[in-house]
Amino acid sequence: MAPDGVAETVVAHVRFLLLAAALLQLLLCAGAAQGAADEAVAERRVKAAYLYRFAGYVTWPDGVFATPDAPLAIGIWGNDGLAEDLAALVQSRTIDNRRIEVRRVREPESLAGLHVLFVSHARNARLAEAALGGQSRATLVVTETPGALKQGSAINFVVVDGQVRFELSPEAAEKHGLKLSSRLIAVGIGATEKAR
Repeated sequence: MAPDGVAETVVAHVRFLLLAAALLQLLLCAGAAQGAADEAVAERRVKAAYLYRFAGYVTWPDGVFATPDAPLAIGIWGNDGLAEDLAALVQSRTIDNRRIEVRRVREPESLAGLHVLFVSHARNARLAEAALGGQSRATLVVTETPGALKQGSAINFVVVDGQVRFELSPEAAEKHGLKLSSRLIAVGIGATEKAR
């Protein structure tokens, strides 16, 4: 009977080790998923900071603000987490003595009155409505999708070596009556030679 007892003990230990290995693997996967989630949150927060800063490097045409104290409106289309991060960031800040208003865009009809519009990757299929539509005149369109500059975006976020950067199309901004600061153009990547 002793050999059977030993066999049962060995089987119990093997089961325990297999269970422990499975739990360890699950924890490692959860840790990796948490790390990826942390990276996504960090990337989103960097984009929020950039969106806030971009507006300070734009020359807006006369008459774009209804009143001298009208807020600068930034719309976020398709990324509520980014809208929340941006709203928290700009809560007590101003640009050119204008308070900043963050709006969640649900449909193209709500684009009117925006000065900056971020179009998420999830909404990129509708970028033409945002970038080329009449209601987006004098709106700085910012995206996060490869090739979006060719579709009318003025600024497009890219990740290079794990860092959030941005590429520019000063020509697209000019089509909307906006002028990007040479300081902004100098730090962007992929700017056209005409703009440099």
